Amino acid sequence: MMNEFSLIADNSNVNILIEDSSFEGVKLIGDTISKDIVEVTDIMPAIISDLENCEGKSVVIIATIGRSRILSDLEQSGKLSLKDIEKKREVFMLQIVDKPFDGKYAAIEKALVIAGSDKRGTIYGMFHFTELLGVSPLIYFGDVKPKKDTNPVIKLDGVYISKEPSVEYRGFFINDEWPAFGNWATEQFGGINSQAYRKIFELLLRLKGNYMWPAMWNSSFSEDGPDLSNAVLADKLGVIMGTSHHEPLCRAGIEWQNKYREYGNDSTWSFISNEKAITKFWEDGLNRNKDFENIITIGMRGEADSKLLPEDSTLKDNIDVLKRVIKVQNQIIDKYMEGGTDNSPRMLAIYKEVEDYYYGDSTCEGLKDWDELSDVIFLLSDDNHGNLRNLPTDEERDHPGGYGMYYHFDYHGAPISYEWTNCNRLTKTWEQMSFAYESGVRKMWIVNVGDLKEMEYPLSYFMELAYDYEKWGAKAPNKTDLFLKLWIEKQFGNYTTDEQREKIFKVIEGYTKWNAARTPETMNENIYHPINYRECDRVMESAAKILQLADELKDELRDEALLAYKSMIYYPAAASLNLVIAWCETAINHEYAKRGYIYANTLAEDIKRRIEADKIYVKEFHNFNNKKWNHCLSSAHTGFKTWDDRDWSYPVVYTVSPISAAKAAVSFRGSKRVHLGAYWQDMAALVNDELLNSDCSEILLDIDSKGDTSFNYKITCDLKWLIFSSKEGRVDVTDTGRKTIKISIDRNLIEGIEKANARVDISFENGQTTYVDLEISATGKFAKATDSKEFSERNGFICISAKDFAEKNEMEDSSFEVINYLGRENSALRVLPFGKRFTSPDRAPYLKYNVSVMEEGQHTLILYLLTRNPCNRGGQIKFFIRTDKSEPVEVSSVSDKYYTEWQDEDWAQGVLTGGRTVNLDINLNKGDNCIYIYASDPEFILEKLVLIKKGTELKKSYFGPAPFGI
Repeated sequence: MMNEFSLIADNSNVNILIEDSSFEGVKLIGDTISKDIVEVTDIMPAIISDLENCEGKSVVIIATIGRSRILSDLEQSGKLSLKDIEKKREVFMLQIVDKPFDGKYAAIEKALVIAGSDKRGTIYGMFHFTELLGVSPLIYFGDVKPKKDTNPVIKLDGVYISKEPSVEYRGFFINDEWPAFGNWATEQFGGINSQAYRKIFELLLRLKGNYMWPAMWNSSFSEDGPDLSNAVLADKLGVIMGTSHHEPLCRAGIEWQNKYREYGNDSTWSFISNEKAITKFWEDGLNRNKDFENIITIGMRGEADSKLLPEDSTLKDNIDVLKRVIKVQNQIIDKYMEGGTDNSPRMLAIYKEVEDYYYGDSTCEGLKDWDELSDVIFLLSDDNHGNLRNLPTDEERDHPGGYGMYYHFDYHGAPISYEWTNCNRLTKTWEQMSFAYESGVRKMWIVNVGDLKEMEYPLSYFMELAYDYEKWGAKAPNKTDLFLKLWIEKQFGNYTTDEQREKIFKVIEGYTKWNAARTPETMNENIYHPINYRECDRVMESAAKILQLADELKDELRDEALLAYKSMIYYPAAASLNLVIAWCETAINHEYAKRGYIYANTLAEDIKRRIEADKIYVKEFHNFNNKKWNHCLSSAHTGFKTWDDRDWSYPVVYTVSPISAAKAAVSFRGSKRVHLGAYWQDMAALVNDELLNSDCSEILLDIDSKGDTSFNYKITCDLKWLIFSSKEGRVDVTDTGRKTIKISIDRNLIEGIEKANARVDISFENGQTTYVDLEISATGKFAKATDSKEFSERNGFICISAKDFAEKNEMEDSSFEVINYLGRENSALRVLPFGKRFTSPDRAPYLKYNVSVMEEGQHTLILYLLTRNPCNRGGQIKFFIRTDKSEPVEVSSVSDKYYTEWQDEDWAQGVLTGGRTVNLDINLNKGDNCIYIYASDPEFILEKLVLIKKGTELKKSYFGPAPFGI
């Protein structure tokens, strides 16, 4: 039966009881939730420490098992039971208790009890309580204002008991924090100090996290509080602190150079030449922080996150030094920590070159089986761009210390940094982190969020996935779209309509799609092709629609909704999409300038406006809400020439001076051929056969001027099935110098394949005339390829979205599944459940595709795969393929020399583009054929297939041709 608890009595909030015996952190969070309640009710509740001071007939009791006499009394009197939460990790319960007390306090009629199994469990319960009142975890960082309620009521269906978190240690890493986060914290709080960390820790705890790496570029967490106040605050609040992969034994990265003179005159960060000084440095660091809850990072990398030994050192040299380091570190831990290494959680980050030391090779044993590390958490890492690298094998999963994953939403490094704003799609996070969890990575998850601001949305998901994997992970179908809708409801539900929330969904999904396809930093005029497959046009059309939605919402939303929308969504979305369009326009501007089109000048002016808009977006964001987020979008963010911002630039535009002659240029959009009018050297018609494709319903004809003389045009075509948006008009050189004609088709009026001839007559103001012949091929009405699941060759190729298979076959409870919103083109297929490998096509799930080609013989099949790395040492992401004319053949997606570092061009291009292609030669019969693709390695994710006649080449582009039917 539903039980209710009213927070208001006699026009005041009920008292909140937190006993003196409670944890200090629970008392601190008591102040925080009091402010949360004020945001809802406009009334500050009184916090009391005993029942003597309780006013009114209701009370909220906040307590932790083992720290509360009242909680024990309630259990002993049979008013509640703690058995479902005691001895559990970070669990809480909420229960409304009627007539909680007898005797002296019998006047209290109701108590809302928030009980935790431990300190963090209690704090999670406290924040769950204010969430029930409508307070978002993003009340500060997302400027999400709760709806006012003069009489809020908590409704519980029995006793609410939380789950134990799925991943034991869950948190984030503030990194790459200058100039944005660092300047913001300095302006708002006077530094990256305990005032700043109070807000950050509260965000972590509201998101049910418990672990954190602090900002470290130019900061020392244990000294900048000031002094130890950062560390003291973290410990009080129950935040377990760690340090990043190259900061061992509680020492920040900058501390060595600041302090080495205390240990001698040698500043060298070398355990070979400076062991004694570095050992004492570590001893002092651990001794300083020993009384706080930490996971101690062990191991050693070179200074400033570099390699430990010189390039000419051997693998064994590095491993031997690292073993010496770890033995010394363990001795220090045994000396200073209560219980020594047996009672002190430690973590070794298997990051970059440490991965080589972890595995070793035929010449020397690696670290993974070394007894000294048997109880240490092995923190694995992605490739800094969200793609996992190595995962534990079935034999390795029982490692006593457990496994963690260091994941990235932000990265400062090769091949090109991405730091400005959110470039992450939840589906990729779901797919990769579910793969990690199912592979046994369940001890620790930590994500690099860069400057933190603008990462509220993906961080919310990452933390929820780590906390409740059973709900959001691979045990259930991909529900990232549901998560986003619920997230939007939580932030905006009180102030928006269903239609507005759907628009917000489209804006978030849209801008993150384009930022993930190509990050703002890596954009330039050579990314999306200005001509081929109308790629720039397609990208700009999509980006412009999303930007229009974003602007509509900015105009529609009011007050609280507008504040949160601007804080978390509008500016990163609008600024990102504006740059996508600007770079596409730049590509087209350069192409048209080479052709001599006056229209290049119109594009140049628009690009300049977009550059100014970019500056305005940043300035407006920094000024809105009383400059609360000043500096947070101040990072350089586009047109990088190197891995960092050393030589970045905005788009460079070209302008055209019209020639002093009457000159027209006619071309079909998407074609490089330009017709300059009938001439003895060029009388051949312009040809277009795009309407042979089932998915194409419209083509574009551009009529441009290269000269300084305006002209009129007239199009002649008597066929009714070809429809022109305009058959006559004027191209004015004082305006844009361009006219675009949309040519559509009525397929009901065509039988089979037909060819239309048309003519464009041009009359210049100076009396000159010319003409251009057009030849357009099209097919009549036929079933959509996506319905028939049979794809026929058109324009020399076949393009199929992976989801448009004719048949799929399940094997050993595994099958290829369509994952919506995954990849660059809205869906991709991978085998579920995660982690299975298939060594033989006879026992592997497969996909079948039906194709029809015009000629017998060899063809090239191009498979578009998502960028992923082999997750087993030396793997090559294999799969099997066969046709009607061949037996299954094993194929490797990457070479046996593939390496996840910038020196490997395959890897580098893969992380920049988000995809890779595999080209295969196959023999096909004329007419109908079947292509079968079998699973092998679990990292294989298929996005689309393209088939061309061997010896021909696809036109250059970023995405390749668009799939038929899309």
